Amino acid sequence: MLKILASADYHLGMKFAGYPDVQGELAEARFLCLRSLVDTANELGCDLFLIAGDLFDRLSVSAGDIRRAADLLNDFHGRLAAVLPGNHDFYSGRSSSLWSRFSESAGDRILLLQNPRVYDLEHYDLDILLYAGPCDSKHGKSSAVSWLGRSAGEGKTAAAREGALRIGVAHGSIEGVSPDAQGVYFPMKRSQLDRAPLDLWIIGHTHRQHPSEQEGGNSAAGAPTLLIPGTPEPDGFDCPHGGKAWMIEADKQKQFRLQSLSTGTYRFIREEHTLESAEDLRRLASRLREGEPQRKLLRLRLSGRLSSGELIECRRLAEQLQESLFFAQIDDTGLLERIGEQTVETEFTEGSFPYRLLKKLIAEQDFEALQTAYALLQEQKH
Repeated sequence: MLKILASADYHLGMKFAGYPDVQGELAEARFLCLRSLVDTANELGCDLFLIAGDLFDRLSVSAGDIRRAADLLNDFHGRLAAVLPGNHDFYSGRSSSLWSRFSESAGDRILLLQNPRVYDLEHYDLDILLYAGPCDSKHGKSSAVSWLGRSAGEGKTAAAREGALRIGVAHGSIEGVSPDAQGVYFPMKRSQLDRAPLDLWIIGHTHRQHPSEQEGGNSAAGAPTLLIPGTPEPDGFDCPHGGKAWMIEADKQKQFRLQSLSTGTYRFIREEHTLESAEDLRRLASRLREGEPQRKLLRLRLSGRLSSGELIECRRLAEQLQESLFFAQIDDTGLLERIGEQTVETEFTEGSFPYRLLKKLIAEQDFEALQTAYALLQEQKH
């Protein structure tokens, strides 16, 4: 039984400049995630630790970060850790200082999949052929595994290793699965992947795991199984899951047992709510505090029309919510005071133009015009 931990898109060295108050913690979490997954792979007795691109966030990460990543992978106790360059940390030849420095610190059980070819892992006592599709630039309009279509790519190696597990590992967008409207992230067609003479695909770049539990099985009959690990540590509000990777067990008949691993430290949450009362926000805040609030980053937009007393209460509740979470941005500019009969009668002289206008708008239930008129009248007062 072969055991493989498949992951991708760590983006080590990410700056998180948009989060200055928690920048250091978010950057550190990505290294802690790699540490945790190496430990998990060791505990589960994995043979292969596979990274399908974007171990690093960019080519210019610091030498210290490069050494730290290599040292963490050196702690893997299995037979091999294989690392594919993605579009953020692409391989541009021997002149690439990123991968030269990485190789200097990497031990003899770390393999850089730098070329588009078949890597026979027999040397590492693994009955596996890896079909690598690394990136050689930040953007590309051709699939990184297009070489598979030009030839079988195996030659004598394949003939001698007919029983080996054939795994494709690539980085790029997938038609119908990944967002890539311009087709510049090494796009792959699903039909191309399904026709490949492989048993399994592990593809990085898309930060959402595929297939999800809701999607279930994802491959046509006779086609290789397609797995996207997703990012193991969320990196922004467009990544709403908690971080993912795949644990794969393969038997001698090339049947797979798959386990989705939950891996991340932080959780990004983006929500919008229209409030009808302060109680609505109280219930929302209670839900957001469930679990581990110290690991949650929140971007919340509130709207609604409330009484002046409820507005004051909502702003108090919002401040308390911000203090209880790791990070929170709460936009309450959409919360407006509800203008009612009592407000008009208290603030304006009976029979005056403002009084009659606002009363008319209330009667017509034209609340948008009512709010605008009230705001303009308040400006004239001041």
